[in-house]
Amino acid sequence: MILRKFQFSDLEEIASLESRAFDVGPYDVRELQAIFEMEGSFNYVAVDTESGRISGYVVACGISDSVCDVESIAVDPDFQGKGVGRDLLFAIEREMAARGFAVSVLEVREKNDKAISFYSKNGYSLTESVVNYYREHLKGSRNALRMTKRL
Repeated sequence: MILRKFQFSDLEEIASLESRAFDVGPYDVRELQAIFEMEGSFNYVAVDTESGRISGYVVACGISDSVCDVESIAVDPDFQGKGVGRDLLFAIEREMAARGFAVSVLEVREKNDKAISFYSKNGYSLTESVVNYYREHLKGSRNALRMTKRL
């Protein structure tokens, strides 16, 4: 696997990855383009060296002088459990720290036990619940959990 910066030609493949990775609320091409091109955002795309396929991506953006938000992170289901998510998360956290941020923050669906466990194992702690954060329901909930990590 190699990590590189997003290229415009990645959009369609990342949108396809999104629809496979998320049962509820995947970003479409337009939303992904807006996230990747958001002022101040930075990102990594994971590419599988054997197949040449994009196996995952992460995008972050500063929200204050010291806090940076993981806007989106996803791993293609074909590559889950192989360290892609961990490598993407660590890479974006290293860049956050290099840019002077002290805290990483993210939101995760309160019923997404797999993602909550992943973030917890990688040093994130629950800081608050956010009611009706998402438009779509997952397992009867639109709520999110906000999790943070000191870098």
